[in-house]
Amino acid sequence: MTIIQNNKNIIAAFILFAVLTFVLIQKLSVPQDYVEVTIIEGDTLTHLAERYAGDMPSEQWMREVSALNNLNGSVIVAGDDLKLPAYIEVGLDDTRLVLAEEGE
Repeated sequence: MTIIQNNKNIIAAFILFAVLTFVLIQKLSVPQDYVEVTIIEGDTLTHLAERYAGDMPSEQWMREVSALNNLNGSVIVAGDDLKLPAYIEVGLDDTRLVLAEEGE
């Protein structure tokens, strides 16, 4: 017990470090922001993956988007809004993203 009392600042610092490490890992592993696009006629998850997945493998990207949007398969419907993880790099001239943002 005296070891704990004598080193309580070190123990508190260690606990704080452990908690902050856990929070940082959670923030890095889960995207915090999303981009919303409106599906247009002819869009498929495969087509969107080619456009927005960046370096992420298409299959992994499609699974993540399906889970994020509660999709029960790969079918998407024109006119629906679809959330995409924000860590996807998109061009500033992407008019589909600008149009989705205007409706917010």
